[in-house]
Amino acid sequence: MRYAIVELHDVSPFHKEEVYNAIEFLEKLHVEKFSLLLIPNFRGEYAINRYAPFVSFIEKTKQEIIMHGYTHTGKKRLQHLLYTYGEGEFGEGDLEETYLKLEKALEIFQAMRLDTKVFVPPAWIGNPWLDDLLYSFGFLGVGYRGKIKDLQSGEEIKSPVLTFSNRYGLSYISIKTVPILFKLLDRYPILRLALHTADFKDKRKVALWRLIINQIKKERRLISYGELLSKGRPSPSFQGVQPTGGLVQSAN
Repeated sequence: MRYAIVELHDVSPFHKEEVYNAIEFLEKLHVEKFSLLLIPNFRGEYAINRYAPFVSFIEKTKQEIIMHGYTHTGKKRLQHLLYTYGEGEFGEGDLEETYLKLEKALEIFQAMRLDTKVFVPPAWIGNPWLDDLLYSFGFLGVGYRGKIKDLQSGEEIKSPVLTFSNRYGLSYISIKTVPILFKLLDRYPILRLALHTADFKDKRKVALWRLIINQIKKERRLISYGELLSKGRPSPSFQGVQPTGGLVQSAN
């Protein structure tokens, strides 16, 4: 059996119209299962707890909600330039800064009574502390560009991402290369289709997604992150952080 995860990135009140269009698009294609990657406080200005009707709409879809960063903004870093231009917020910062971002993101989700057990960092970029901190906060898994990591067992599940770029110049190139990559990635048992809200400003990308998703539905079973991570195997705890308190010193 082969599987696919269909996921919509950058879900935020800031992109409200594109979110509505994307969900309508998926429903018209009869995609019964997809994941919504929700940004808690886009750019530090669009905290979802101030947009109750939008959150209510998201919940009514009955689809899986994934935490997608905190503000989705970061510094422009040369080593990340190929993948993002100032959005890899978890590719920077020390242990304490990472902890505080996650804590604030969770506070916003909790204020809206949103439950999520999976985290996908913006641009799929993490740092050395992210996995352990997520585990300490009770997350079951984290999604990176080429893999999904089961935080309970430490297993890394190969699952490449198919996505378009929405950066100037690279956008046109990705329109040409995504159909080729789709064929090359066919050999993987698990494939993720990462739709972005910005894709729904480009009719060419929408048309290609329609073709790809219709093909995927014939060849693979659509699943959620939660299904993939439902094995529930034990994992060693991270001793340096307590999820209900502040940062503490390791016993070492």
